[in-house]
Amino acid sequence: MQNFIKSYSRAIKWAKLIMPVIAVLLLASVFIFGKEDALRSGTLSIDADTINLTTDQKITNPQFSGLTNLGDSFILKAIEAMPDSPSPEKIDLIGPSLEFDALQGVGFKISSKNGSVNFIKQSAELNGNVYIDMTNGYKAISEKIQLNLKLGNLIAPNSVEASGPYGKIIAGSMELFKDFDNKTSQVSGNLNFSDGVTLIYLPSTVK
Repeated sequence: MQNFIKSYSRAIKWAKLIMPVIAVLLLASVFIFGKEDALRSGTLSIDADTINLTTDQKITNPQFSGLTNLGDSFILKAIEAMPDSPSPEKIDLIGPSLEFDALQGVGFKISSKNGSVNFIKQSAELNGNVYIDMTNGYKAISEKIQLNLKLGNLIAPNSVEASGPYGKIIAGSMELFKDFDNKTSQVSGNLNFSDGVTLIYLPSTVK
């Protein structure tokens, strides 16, 4: 009888360790569906017991990867991740970083203190000393960045400071998005600054 109790206790202990990891992996698989929202379409389901086990469970060094509608790939990493409720739509992140590899247009790398990823909306938000390094030569700093992981768009809704090929830019907001030309089937990346833009022109930075 004692051997049975020990075996049962050991099985429960391992289940509590393994099941949260499996749950997060299942949630991460949402991003495999580039053109379809897996949770809304019902092609992905998570049982109640697994979801309950993930509540208040910290997952160390998580990694989420996927594709946008245009086929651009991204990898989202963090030091720690934690579901925000018994039925998590969102996972809170500590020390997140994101790398976005664009087939066409502008790619970027982002890092920040905190953040979150929403699997229903297929979006992410990074907060606190957000640093953005873009492949078009611009680097920017802001306190909050909002990401649309379906489209590969980026918005800094608050004040932002950026430096690039022509100098330094200070603005109330910044947006990086893509335009698809139906005639040429080409994708272009657009970087827009708005809400009180100040450009400090530095000729020495122009090659």
